[in-house]
Amino acid sequence: MTGKLFSTALVAGGLLSAAAQADSHHARERADIIIPDGWEEIYENWKFAPALKIDGRIYVSGVVAAPQDGDLKEGYRRAWRTIEQMLVKAGASLDDIVEMTTFHTNLSEHLQGFGEVKDEFIKAPYPSWTGIGISELAVPAGIVEIKVIAHVK
Repeated sequence: MTGKLFSTALVAGGLLSAAAQADSHHARERADIIIPDGWEEIYENWKFAPALKIDGRIYVSGVVAAPQDGDLKEGYRRAWRTIEQMLVKAGASLDDIVEMTTFHTNLSEHLQGFGEVKDEFIKAPYPSWTGIGISELAVPAGIVEIKVIAHVK
């Protein structure tokens, strides 16, 4: 009797699972693609979403900071302003960031200045943060790429 019950449970479970899969959509099909003004060509040409909002989370693709007229800090500020623009378009703010990942082409040399500028934009309570040293970015002049995840109700 136990074998028959187990077999029946497997069949029923399989049928329920198949029905659930038939009704579900892929996550990106349910997501809102966030494309800030002026980024339409980037979305079309590079085939990636600058940001994506789904289930109360906003995933912001990496934003590259490059020196502005030789000024590293102004490059960092420009990147944070871009991230803020994407979050606002998605109905969030910098205060909704729960996780940051940053990729630095010269981590030890740039980390202090980057951190000072980050602190202009990110206030306590602070999100989690992982900083990674790398050899290069997709944008040749880039020195840091910032990727964030935000959460909204």
